[in-house]
Amino acid sequence: MFNALLRRYLDYIYFDMVDKRVAAQLRHVRKADVDVLLDLGCHNGINTARVREVLQPRVTIGLEYGPTAIVEAKERGVQTVRHDLNQPLPFDDAFADVVVAYDVLEHLVETWQAVCEVYRVLKPGGIFVIDCPNLAAWHNVLALIAGYQPTSGPHLISIDDADIKVVEQMHRRDHKLNETAQLAQDELSASKMHRHIVIPTYKSLLGVLEKAGFEIEGSWAFGYHPFPPFMSDWLCEVDPGHAHHFLIRARKPRAAADR
Repeated sequence: MFNALLRRYLDYIYFDMVDKRVAAQLRHVRKADVDVLLDLGCHNGINTARVREVLQPRVTIGLEYGPTAIVEAKERGVQTVRHDLNQPLPFDDAFADVVVAYDVLEHLVETWQAVCEVYRVLKPGGIFVIDCPNLAAWHNVLALIAGYQPTSGPHLISIDDADIKVVEQMHRRDHKLNETAQLAQDELSASKMHRHIVIPTYKSLLGVLEKAGFEIEGSWAFGYHPFPPFMSDWLCEVDPGHAHHFLIRARKPRAAADR
């Protein structure tokens, strides 16, 4: 009985955070006169299509590495390029007006290179909107104190593997995998590819973006676990550095054209 109630409560606060993040991603990506939209790690194209609908760009390009996801993105009408985001981006300087990276940076090894490459391919005045989990979230801190791997990662095996069973079950439900059985080989391969490797903290990523030359226009936090939404929203404003996820909107200065 207790486990069932705990599971329902954790799902409730988690998916409340997800809904608010998606709404914020669309709200804070807005920019006038967008010619080229670039979505890093577009996965199956669902988020790409949402952003495209908001911005109405002339060209939308998604970069993705997973073959199955690429097929699904193309079926949604997203022009998709297969690319490893640990490598330099396959575009000229000042190519894009808007670059988005939602739930992407934590899967990469070359964090600094990825941020610098976004700066390079953005036009002066272009914006970069990034959404990441936060290593310093309290649930990760508490997991470390208890001697466990942080629930947001880095993950030793896959994104769907966790020391805490209820967290593993949540991950598997979120990715539509079997909650209890051993994963099939194709499921495990996909899960390994999406494991979290380098997890930034909120404050550290702000510093990295500024070091790369970006101007920070705004930042927002989501999911102050384990508190319910009416408390979590307030705590995220007071202490964004310990929230589960954060969204940052950064701009490449117009003066960058003169550098």
